[in-house]
Amino acid sequence: MKNFNRSKLFLIICIAFLGFIVVSCNKNTDPVSYSVSIHPQAGMDLYGFIGDVNGNPVKGVVVSDGYTCALTDSAGVYQMKRNTNADFVFYSIPASYKADPSAFYQKLASNSQRYDFSLEKSTVDETNFNLLCIGDPQVTSTTQVNRFKNETMVDIKAFVDSSAYPSYGLSLGDMVGDKPTLQATMKTVISSTKMPVFVTVGNHDKVAYADTTKPRNSLVFCSTFGPLNYSFNRGNVHFVCLDDILYSGASVYDGGFSDSQVEWLKEDLSYVPKTDMVIVYYHIPLRNTTSIVNRNNILNLLNGFAEVHLMAGHTHYTQNYSVTTPISVYEHIHGAACGAWWHSTINGDGTPNGFAVYSISGNTIKNWYYKSVHYDKNFQIRLHWGNVKFGGTCGYYSYGQTQNTLIANIWNADSKWTVNVYENGVLKGSMTRASSVKTDAWSQGYHIGVLGLTTTGYSEYTNHVYLYQVSDPTVKITVEAIDEFGNKYTQSAITSDFSTAEAYQ
Repeated sequence: MKNFNRSKLFLIICIAFLGFIVVSCNKNTDPVSYSVSIHPQAGMDLYGFIGDVNGNPVKGVVVSDGYTCALTDSAGVYQMKRNTNADFVFYSIPASYKADPSAFYQKLASNSQRYDFSLEKSTVDETNFNLLCIGDPQVTSTTQVNRFKNETMVDIKAFVDSSAYPSYGLSLGDMVGDKPTLQATMKTVISSTKMPVFVTVGNHDKVAYADTTKPRNSLVFCSTFGPLNYSFNRGNVHFVCLDDILYSGASVYDGGFSDSQVEWLKEDLSYVPKTDMVIVYYHIPLRNTTSIVNRNNILNLLNGFAEVHLMAGHTHYTQNYSVTTPISVYEHIHGAACGAWWHSTINGDGTPNGFAVYSISGNTIKNWYYKSVHYDKNFQIRLHWGNVKFGGTCGYYSYGQTQNTLIANIWNADSKWTVNVYENGVLKGSMTRASSVKTDAWSQGYHIGVLGLTTTGYSEYTNHVYLYQVSDPTVKITVEAIDEFGNKYTQSAITSDFSTAEAYQ
């Protein structure tokens, strides 16, 4: 009898353990489904319940189909009339809940009207956090994927793991270079750290139809990363992602926004307190370009918030741009992670391959810098002599200056920076930004003169070259650059060869 009871008890324990495993596995089934009854109003054919991990309703969550928005009520229920063009339903991640780039949306099906979501409360105070912006990985092969993985992502992981603050990433388009089969691989790579990364679409992420007169589509990108336009919240910051690429065929495109995007953004921002900072990210820079469709309508919607920043990629060079119309706002145009398409370790303007790091405090950016891959964060300047010719068998390039002219390429500088020159430790004067120098001769010399790249496939523009006439070029010269936050960066080495363009130091 005693043996029978023991056997029976063992069997009961095994069954219970197996049941626990089944429940645990089912707990992570996607999409989530709750047993809450919903009785939508007449005409509302898109609805659902949003609750926490314990099944409690979460009130005040903004939910959207990409065309209109609705709030969850006290019962955690949202409902709306589904737009016939909608592909996804998604929620704007509340600041007090964990952010997962793969869990805030669901693909809409023709035979389903209900979509539920589960939110997990965040246990970390995110009033202060890091924001990392990554421009254009633009991989076209497994070799390039591995470079991005082993160079950029290794650096990012080291930063994220060493920081005392939470970190979030924005990837600013062109995950791939017209290679849709690599999208899933790149999602795995860019998600390989503990930092959530939110992705916007680039022109090279869109795929052409066989009929080349039709505009490119985003089907592969969306199946991998989700909706093209969405928003989320962290701390006192509201983030908005927008697709700003308008194709008119297989290869012709321009920057711009649709009327429906304008209306969606208007609704989305109506739920955001004016005391918050708004960060809008997209691929093609807006600058003061008048040809971008609906540019002014989008920017006007951003007026009146505590602080607004625009984040873009696309150019393969760094430019910090002050938009002046129709509102005054700062646009951060980021150099590419791939630089000049993985031909070197630098972008066309001499900016090293890398990413930008922003320190967010409350509703303001309190510090930011450009982090060059495999270099210390203090590496912000490269020096040259103005009369040196750089190049090789395919040609030579020069800054066109005299032999006593010191050239400083300071890739993250803007009008608020001060750049000083010391000779043998004695302050001699300040450098001035060169309005006449619009290309980086050192980068040209390597990419075009040595490698033979064509200028049609190479972005060589720069607006961050500084000049100074030194009194004695034989003495020790040090350049000190001071940004708007008071950070000081120095450089004394004069670069004359291409060793650091070929490989990291």
